[in-house]
Amino acid sequence: MKKLLFILFWTLTAQFALGQSFELMPGTERLFMDIQYLEPFSQGSRFSLFTRARATSTYDGEMTDVFAGAYGNYTTKLGVGGTVVGRISGTGAGVDVGVHFFKANKNWMVFALPAVQVSNDPLYSWFSIMRLTPSLSEKWRAYTSLELFSAFRSEGHLVSVQRIRLGVDRKGYQFGLGLNLRQFSRDNTDSNPGVFVRKQF
Repeated sequence: MKKLLFILFWTLTAQFALGQSFELMPGTERLFMDIQYLEPFSQGSRFSLFTRARATSTYDGEMTDVFAGAYGNYTTKLGVGGTVVGRISGTGAGVDVGVHFFKANKNWMVFALPAVQVSNDPLYSWFSIMRLTPSLSEKWRAYTSLELFSAFRSEGHLVSVQRIRLGVDRKGYQFGLGLNLRQFSRDNTDSNPGVFVRKQF
């Protein structure tokens, strides 16, 4: 199964190689890779597609977390709209529906999505990305990013993830300090600090 997911990830990587961003974060425990792409269907369209392929690997080459997803969005002038998500990961595949909020300009971006899995045993989730990128000088910008994800079922909390980036941007290259946190319960947490390099196209 992990080999199949590894092949799927790199197939999607090739497909989205011309996407908007590629990030590599060598951490103290694992290597993290992430490709993201967000574009409207056409000029001025309120429909957009957000695609993402990410993977985590040990330094022995074992894939420990693989995810690929496509988010179809319709966003109103207020920044609120509906989303349909198709996703596949190391824990399975599914379709989610939800309501998102999206606003962005040159200095900041917010995307937030509460969603529910379409199934007999619903999975409830919260996903958000917040970025702050103010100008520091003519050639440099700050780059800060906070990504949050939490999943729940009727019996309670399953997992929460936080990905934190603090660095700088020069000519579309971002680099700095990164931290990936994952919590399954109060006593079961996982931490992977490191450095990140990100290219925004």
